Amino acid sequence: MDTKYKYRNRAHELEKLVKALRNAGISNVEQLTTLLARTIRGYALQIGIEPLRSKELEYVWIKLLD
Repeated sequence: MDTKYKYRNRAHELEKLVKALRNAGISNVEQLTTLLARTIRGYALQIGIEPLRSKELEYVWIKLLD
């Protein structure tokens, strides 16, 4: 069965990405959480939504994971 994409071992590429993120100072849950919260709030402002409260931010995050 032919597939659109051929399988390849991406471990090296993923390690390279992890290293780049760590070099940028993004290496733990708190930093990832802060970055995602800023991103969500930024998009909300761009589309004209009032600033989000913590519970609203949590709601959006959970919906993104669904």
